[in-house]
Amino acid sequence: MNIFISANNTECGKTYSTLKLIETFSKKGYKVAVLKPIETGVEKIPKDGELLFETAKKYNPKLNVLSLNDIVPIQHKLPAAPFVAGDVDIEKIKKAFLKIKPLCDILLIEGAGGLLVPINNNLYMIDFIKLFNAKLFMIFSSKLGMINDFLLNKFYLEQNKIRYTWAINVFDDSYYKISDPFMKKFNPLIIQKDIDLITEKLLKE
Repeated sequence: MNIFISANNTECGKTYSTLKLIETFSKKGYKVAVLKPIETGVEKIPKDGELLFETAKKYNPKLNVLSLNDIVPIQHKLPAAPFVAGDVDIEKIKKAFLKIKPLCDILLIEGAGGLLVPINNNLYMIDFIKLFNAKLFMIFSSKLGMINDFLLNKFYLEQNKIRYTWAINVFDDSYYKISDPFMKKFNPLIIQKDIDLITEKLLKE
């Protein structure tokens, strides 16, 4: 099973949430691997990719045959959308995927930014769902403005008939005052307290 992790924007907790998924799926007995196809803002090493890789290796020793460059095949220094940051070799990403996939039961693929971040003239982040035949897991930041972000993403995904599982990454308790009074009608799952339910839902859907 492949799961593509995206969010309503950058700095919403994709890496944090992916780490939670690694831990929880692993404790359920699954061999988990990670792939971050593109990381921008890389000075010396891809920090998000390294954190994901080192965590996944703790639970899945098979990943020791890989390098950090396998996990993050495309790295650019400029912290911008891939379209702006530099060229993206899709074939290189596909080769990394094929190298990692046999080493796991569940491959967690972390995107960059949100669904419509442009990769090149023809591709957006959302196209990785089809490329990897992946389920979509959406993370929504709890910060002020998340209601609008949630509704826009929900509208886009439902209009395009794209199935998805979603949860909220709660940064602080202010969420329960400023956004939860509206969001609770959608019965949101919370990364910090519902990770077991989230993983069960991803396994079933």
